[in-house]
Amino acid sequence: MSVIAKGRATMRTVSEKRRQVFKHALGKPQAMAWPEADQETQSGIVDMLCTALGPVGMYFAESRRASKRLAHRKRRAVRSANNRNNKKEPPVKPSERFPTTIDNYESVMAGKDLLAYIVLGINGTTRMLERQARSGLSVPESERIALVVVCKGDVDPQMIAHFPGLAHTAHAAVNGNSRESTKSGDGGLRLVGVGKGAEQKLANAVCQQRVSVIGIRAGAPLLDEIVLKARVGVAPPVVPWIGTAVAFHPMQVHELHTTAPILDKKRGEAAANQKANPPSSVAPADKSGSTETKKRRRDSIKATGDGCRSRGPPKQQAKKSKAS
Repeated sequence: MSVIAKGRATMRTVSEKRRQVFKHALGKPQAMAWPEADQETQSGIVDMLCTALGPVGMYFAESRRASKRLAHRKRRAVRSANNRNNKKEPPVKPSERFPTTIDNYESVMAGKDLLAYIVLGINGTTRMLERQARSGLSVPESERIALVVVCKGDVDPQMIAHFPGLAHTAHAAVNGNSRESTKSGDGGLRLVGVGKGAEQKLANAVCQQRVSVIGIRAGAPLLDEIVLKARVGVAPPVVPWIGTAVAFHPMQVHELHTTAPILDKKRGEAAANQKANPPSSVAPADKSGSTETKKRRRDSIKATGDGCRSRGPPKQQAKKSKAS
């Protein structure tokens, strides 16, 4: 609780007052903008991906259970072999990893086939885009990346800052770098940055802990509708200063709105003077006082010494009398 006396505020109330401040910052010339996509397009793509990637999640979940079953069977086979005088048991066949008796067997196999058309993770998608940007048309059409979905709202920006430029290079290596190849609705690569919360939805769909980036290859049987929706609603990635028709781009100046504390003028001047002329940390010693103290100490020592010498001769006479 602050106290106000004689119409003046205390230091606490003065420090709580703030004023609005405008600060300007220059934009980075190497900053690359992400392709714009409205909220409806982002939500639609995420929902369609969660539905289409359901079999992939079943496959991953069943793979974990199958790995546990195989590990248990191997341990049991080793124990039985030791009990039978080290006779080797027949190894487990890979075909028995997913027996036909499991639930949703067809969905699990469909998820396994669908894995050939998707790439999960930042590193895997980056490698595929680099290969496409380096090789261009020599990459088979079935192995080209048609859509990259990045959970932009859930990932550190530094981890995904390379995707706009890399996606533009991969798109230009296959479809050219002209103005016509960068129009919305045309074929080619699309980069979609989705909002916060999409990473957890996609991770639950594919039964993984985290899924920051998903790359989709062209020709996926269950993902063609998603790629078509992205090509209609999102323009291809573009880097303004890379291309045949490079135009002038003015410098971007950002205005930041912030606040600063309001300080009293007298207190501000006193603080500035104290900062300019800081007091010395060690005070100078008083020479007069130290001299007087030393003189008194010498006088006391001298008086004590004289007393000791005055008592010396009687003791020596007493010793001589006793000896005689």
